[in-house]
Order: sequence, then C-alpha cells, then structure tokens
Amino acid sequence: MTVQLVQLFRGLGIAIAIAGVIDPPVTSMRRTQPTVALVSSDAADSSLVDRVERELAPAYTIVRGPFEGAAAVVSVGDRLPGAIDTIPASMPAFAVTSATGAPGVRLSGVRAPARVMLDSRASMEARLQVEGRRGRTVDVTLSHGGVVIDRVTRQIATGEETMTAALTFAPTAEGAAALTLSAGTGDDRPRATADVLVDIRRTRWAVLAFDRRPSWMSTFVRRALESDPRFVVTSRVITSRDLSTDTGRPPGSLDDLPSLALFDAVVIGAPEELTDRDVSGLEAFLRRRGGAVCLLLDRRAAGPYDRLIGPMAWSAAATSAPAPIAGAGDDDRKDRPERILATELAWPSTLPPGAHALFSSEPPSNATATTTNAPARPIVWSTAIGGGRVIVSGALDAWRLRDTAAASFDRFWRTVIADAAAGAPPVVEIDVERPLLAPGASTEVTVTLRDETLADSEAGRPLRASVRIALDTPAGPVPVRAWPDGPPGRFRATVRAPETPGLYRLSITGNGTQVDTPVVVQSDVTRPSPDERALITAWTASRGGITVPAERSREIGQALDRKLSIETQRTTWHPMRSAWWIVPFALALGTEWWSRRRHGQA
Repeated sequence: MTVQLVQLFRGLGIAIAIAGVIDPPVTSMRRTQPTVALVSSDAADSSLVDRVERELAPAYTIVRGPFEGAAAVVSVGDRLPGAIDTIPASMPAFAVTSATGAPGVRLSGVRAPARVMLDSRASMEARLQVEGRRGRTVDVTLSHGGVVIDRVTRQIATGEETMTAALTFAPTAEGAAALTLSAGTGDDRPRATADVLVDIRRTRWAVLAFDRRPSWMSTFVRRALESDPRFVVTSRVITSRDLSTDTGRPPGSLDDLPSLALFDAVVIGAPEELTDRDVSGLEAFLRRRGGAVCLLLDRRAAGPYDRLIGPMAWSAAATSAPAPIAGAGDDDRKDRPERILATELAWPSTLPPGAHALFSSEPPSNATATTTNAPARPIVWSTAIGGGRVIVSGALDAWRLRDTAAASFDRFWRTVIADAAAGAPPVVEIDVERPLLAPGASTEVTVTLRDETLADSEAGRPLRASVRIALDTPAGPVPVRAWPDGPPGRFRATVRAPETPGLYRLSITGNGTQVDTPVVVQSDVTRPSPDERALITAWTASRGGITVPAERSREIGQALDRKLSIETQRTTWHPMRSAWWIVPFALALGTEWWSRRRHGQA
C-alpha cells in the first residue's frame, strides 16, 4: 500500500510537469467582462463604494473614477459626482444612494463668508435634513479650537424635516480660523459635522463722500462714518464755484473711474446738483467696479441723477410728529434696532422694477400728503445697476432728529453703508472652491480682475490681462499655472495641497495688484453632505439607467446585464500557465519524498 501511495504522488508530479511543458490550450465559452467606471463625490461613504465594487467585480472590470472607454458608469453617494462633466453623454448611468429611511441628521449645506473683518460679527447658516427623529430636538453648534462659540436648538416636528439654523462668529484675532459646525439629536448616533475656513482681516472700507453743495444730511452721515474705525472716509464738499473742502485725497471729479474705483462706496449729498458727467462716472463705477452709491436727499428735485434710479412719480409728506423709519418687509433688518426719525419724507409712488425697500415708515394719522400715501412708504430703498447697488434715502430732515433717544442716527447709517460697502467686490477677486484641504488634495481657484484693472489710466489703452499665482510654502513659492476662463480678466487654476499639514497662503498678482488668501491643509476634513438624490435619479433616468438605495445595491448588477446585453464568446486559454499549479506540484513531490524517507527508502 505504501509503494502504491508513493507511486501515485510521483506520477501526479510527473503529470503536472509534462502538462506544463506541453501547455495544452483549452477552448470554452466565456462571459465577457465590460468595463464599468465607479465614481463618487468626496462626501460619499467609502464603505458603500467598496461594497458596490465587490458586488460588481466578479462580472465586470471596475475602474475607479471617470473613464471614457467604459461601457457604463455607476455613481455612489447622495451627491452628483464632481467629474460628471467628463462623462460622455451616451454612456449609460446607474447610481446607488444611501439607505432609505435611515434615522439621523444630515448637514446638507453651510453658507459662510470667506472673509470676515476683525471685531465684526459674521453670520453663518447651516442647512439640516432630519429623518426619523420626530419629537426630538436637534442641537447645532459652532466651535473654534474645540470651544463652542454658538449654539442653536430646534424642535423636530415631523418625521422628515428640512430646517436652517443661523449661528454667529465674532473674531478677535487676525488669521485663518478653522471652524466646525456640528449637528445631532443627542442620542448615540454620530453627529454630522462640517469644517469651514474663514479668513479674518483687519480691513477697512474706503468711502468717498462727495457733495456738489453743502448738505446737513450728508455732513452728519459723514461724521458718523468718520467716528467708526471700520471706515476710511475721503470727502469733497464744494462750497463755491472754485473752492472746496477736502479730507484726504478725493478725485477731482466723479467721472475719473480709475480714481473712483479705489472706493467701495460713494455717498452723495445733494444729488440733484450732480452733473451729467458725474452721473456717467457713477454709472461706470456701478457697472464696472460693482460698488455702492448712496444718494442722500435733503429735498426732492429732478436732476441728471434720475438716470440712476429711473423716471418715476414721487410722493411727499410733512408731519408734525416725527415718523419712525425702521426695517421694511421681509428684510432681516425688521428685527434690528437701527432706525431714524424724520418729519419730511419723500418716496417713489411705485418702486422701479427690481428695487426693494430697506426701511419704511407707516403714514401717521396727521400727515399732510401731496399725493395719495401707500400703506407702507419705502423711505430708504435699493436698486441694482450692473454689479453695483444704488441706495436712495428720502428721510429729508432726519439729521434734525439724530440726538433723540428714540433714534439711532449714527448706527443706522453705519449699518446701511457698511452693508453696501461689504457687497462691493475687490479689485482682484479670489474664489477658492475648497480652502480647507486634505494632504495632496486639489481645489479649483478662480481669479477675476475687475474691469478697471484692465485699462491704462494714463494712455487710455487697454492692457492685456495677466495674473500670477503662487502657493507660498516653507521651501519657497510654488508657481501655479493659470488659464483664461470665460470673459476677459477671469482666470482659473488648479492648486494641489502639500503633503504636510499646515497653513499656507496663495498669492495672486494681477496687473500690479497683489492679494493673498489662506489655504489650510489638515489630515481630517469633513464637508457638508447635500442630498441630491432627486437630481441623481433624473440624471440616471436620462441615460437609461436606474437609481437604487444602498439596501438594493445588488440590483445594479442585474440592471447592467440587461442594459449592456452581456454575451458569451468562444475563448481559448491555457490553464497550465497559472502559477497556482506550483502548489499541487510541490505538494505531490514533497509527499512522495517524505513517504520514502519514512520507510527508509533512498
């Protein structure tokens, strides 16, 4: 029996060796394996992506990321993949989203300013989607360096609810502040979090006050701004034909756009005295610079400035008792304490298209009106011209009542001008898609040079727009190539984060103007997770595919089989070329040798 066993293993080893030398071909019918591209957003659950890949791998060749040569694409997660634009329109699309009805809180979006002035208050908004938590409360916190700086609690009224939570942040030091928004219901489920980067600067708004004649209204508004360290006020008041009182170095006229473009806002007293050239300069400032112009009326009279607000019918009223002017309509100012008083009012009978009231006044019972009064009179209102804003004040004598306890004249106008100036875009505008990055990750950067940076103020010739971008690192600046993108003066670049976590600065030089913005690299970055399942369903349906929740992910393979019409084909293959044959070959020879040694055979 032992001899037969030895001979059996010896014969098996010799047979494997002979088959390996001959290498016989084998012909069979095999199922083809089309290539499938597996894509996902940054916020997708990595475990779900891995699971879908394992389920499809036996029947398909899986390629992570977009691939033009793929037979189909499968998206995983509740967001459209970032590379959706690179996927051919003819490619069938399928998707796997998160599990349906899973209870929890999703932080679907965050709205936060990229830059905040030091010692100011920044508002942030968190958008939440809550499922399966009816009757509970959701707790939303904003923290900096692990310390909670604001908290909001909301009651969950239904089983599936979308809500917003407003939080505030008051910075006390300059630099890049990494903030964390967190939301949860207080149970053992993990909280939804999102990281936000805010650039805190000690910047000041540049304001030009320009009066063609002395105006008490403009004088006291200017004094209110000059006493606020957030503003740098330059002024010119023309007191006679060849005489003016200047503060700082104001432009000689309002039609000097290169000089006017240095300001974020222009405050005009006695606007009816403006000339046609003044109005043309202000219009160019609004359209090209995107700044703000505030017209402070102290009497209603027609003039060239009507071109900025449009021809319209005006109403006027004089009251014996001061009329309060406070927040109007649905504007968020209605709950704020800023208000002024006036006894002489002027307002448009009908606001021009696109305009909206900022502050309004209810008509008092003892008003003497020259025209029919509306129930709510828009006294301070705003309209848009190009990328800029025009703010018109019809509180003609509000300066007379500025010191009463019921009014907050200085704070009122500081708030109005600050909001207007903050909306003016910088001369060189930087938009970093994701300033908070993981090591080695990439982000898109868009640089926009305003129109006035593209003109030669001395020769009047257009300059060729140019921009230089560099990422400042401890080893020195790393140049970043920028490409023209869209209209003149707009550039796009892709910045790759260094592998070492830390704070870096992205420097941009455009036509002589240099600015910078922070880029923070940290090992763990969390982002909002918007729910785009409806968009994903429409996207896959338009491409002949389906969208299924995570618990039905196996249906994707069946749908792919039907869509791609998988066929079998005759294939010739060589089984002996597999490296695994070395295992039985070594086992057979080893067992034969061990058996002979055990029984004393040579």
